[in-house]
Amino acid sequence: MTILSNVRHLTGRTLHCTMQMFILLTLAASASATQFVGTDINSGKLVYIVTPKTLITITTTGAKPDGVVFGPNQEIIYTLAGAGEVHIFNPYTHTDTLLAKGLTTPVNLVVEPRCKTILVSDVGANKIFRITLATHAITTFYNGPDKMQGLVYDTSGRLFVNDVSLNAIVQLDATGTIIARTPTSVSLTTLAGLIYDAFTRALFATSGTGQVLYRATTDLSTVSTISFPGQPILDGIVSDGQGNLYVVGGDGTNSVVYKFAILTSTQTPENTVPGLDEIAIIPFGPCIKGGTDGVCE
Repeated sequence: MTILSNVRHLTGRTLHCTMQMFILLTLAASASATQFVGTDINSGKLVYIVTPKTLITITTTGAKPDGVVFGPNQEIIYTLAGAGEVHIFNPYTHTDTLLAKGLTTPVNLVVEPRCKTILVSDVGANKIFRITLATHAITTFYNGPDKMQGLVYDTSGRLFVNDVSLNAIVQLDATGTIIARTPTSVSLTTLAGLIYDAFTRALFATSGTGQVLYRATTDLSTVSTISFPGQPILDGIVSDGQGNLYVVGGDGTNSVVYKFAILTSTQTPENTVPGLDEIAIIPFGPCIKGGTDGVCE
């Protein structure tokens, strides 16, 4: 039976089979489409998105799912900002496992090099926590005082973070110490999402109020501002590594996934998803490489 006929057969089944359809659609989608998993912070669910227009609910979650990345075996790792928890969801077995609880307001997260641990920014506690995937052990990586939001490794294994308190993008070393920042003369307002783009070898950050993207060199010496009209609030951002960024813009109720061609500065609306907050590009293979999902070795 072909993949397409399998999809037709599965469309009338129960919610459990929706996950099988999710996997099959991922395989059957055209090469020109980009596929994501996203968090619907308003309705409390994980959603599967294919550009343009396709939207399927994967599973319901607890209160206010926020950050989302893929784990080393294509598990979906996400934060629950409302519950102070981090979960891992297996799309093949449809099982959800609690990784961490007792956090304040966990938002963004990133898989670390070697794919054994993740970092989670807790904006309620002004800390970044490290969670070991195998044991669920939690340690403090960054202990404040600044509010950190947006976490990304570049392909060289350097960690960059949005420092909301400093209105800057900063680099943290292995001890969680700030070792570099964007110039003090340039204030980056209401920083939200952050991504490393391997195509341009640059960092891109979203502004929650300014309707702009910030582009920074990886030595953090130079920052430029890119106008991004359309939605008043910009949040999640990912890169496909081929010269395109995908940005989540919203107005507090409705959200739109925009495709942004970096070289031409062309902005194209792709999907309207009410309540969408963060997205992660669905990977091809067992280990995530680059982008918001870390650097695997």
